Amino acid sequence: MSFISFFNGFFSPIKSSIVRAIVSESDRVKANSLISSVDQTFLFAGWAFGGVLISILGKQITLGIAFFLILLSIGNLYIVRVNETSKIESKDGLISRLTAGWKYLLQHQGLRIIVIMDLMESFVGTIWIGAVTLTYVEEALGKGEAWWGYINGAYYLGTMIGGFIVYRLSNMMIGRLSIFMIFGSLMFGLLTFIYGFVSNPYLALCLVLLMGPSYQIRDLAQETMFQNSANEKTLTKILSARSALIQLTIIFSIITIGVLTDIIGVRLVYILSGCLLMSSALFGFVHLYVRKKGLSLESESAQI
Repeated sequence: MSFISFFNGFFSPIKSSIVRAIVSESDRVKANSLISSVDQTFLFAGWAFGGVLISILGKQITLGIAFFLILLSIGNLYIVRVNETSKIESKDGLISRLTAGWKYLLQHQGLRIIVIMDLMESFVGTIWIGAVTLTYVEEALGKGEAWWGYINGAYYLGTMIGGFIVYRLSNMMIGRLSIFMIFGSLMFGLLTFIYGFVSNPYLALCLVLLMGPSYQIRDLAQETMFQNSANEKTLTKILSARSALIQLTIIFSIITIGVLTDIIGVRLVYILSGCLLMSSALFGFVHLYVRKKGLSLESESAQI
């Protein structure tokens, strides 16, 4: 599992860099939303369909199918042709290459603000891991494991809908990425805050369904802002450094959220998480929008 996670960690930064390389700036929001919609659709279907396959075919055959699909995916990647923008070989040493992404994150004002928001949001993001959501369903909603599945399914359905919404709004978002990202973060935080108070399972389901579009608007706007910040080679380093920071935060968060859930209760954990998410949105609004530090991320014209 460790080896699988290690190599899986390569995928997201490189995928985003490939999109940056092959999609023009004007179509980038649309491309990101389309890819995300496909991802979320298969995640939504996969949870149910995967269980059906295991029950009918057994785990060995299901793993064989998964292995075949991975090979098919790798084969499809060879079809993608990325035009090299530069033939110049880097003469930096190993240490310089390893730390390049971290330096860019620290030097660029806009990226630095987004990463701080990311860390705040990643810290509370573990409230959606299985153990915490199951505790919420049982203690706050008074329901069993079936409703745990409904909650997860509603969220993925919401992210599918959110991806299509962003696809339709892509032209409107060009040049307004900062404010859309902040709006998505704020709505996600507000919905999480309200979610902590509810006892009606149907209302909880509706709130989770609405969280999906909110998160997608925030996430896809942010993804495009990162892609606008640098060329594809530099972007891979930036996203890799960001990913490492987020994963470290999540490791610490899993322990902290688990302890807090035991001490103060699952409701209060969701309420406090909503407050922190809204604080993150307010922090981004002040720095990215009011102080204009996000302007350089709205287009490629000011890339690093």
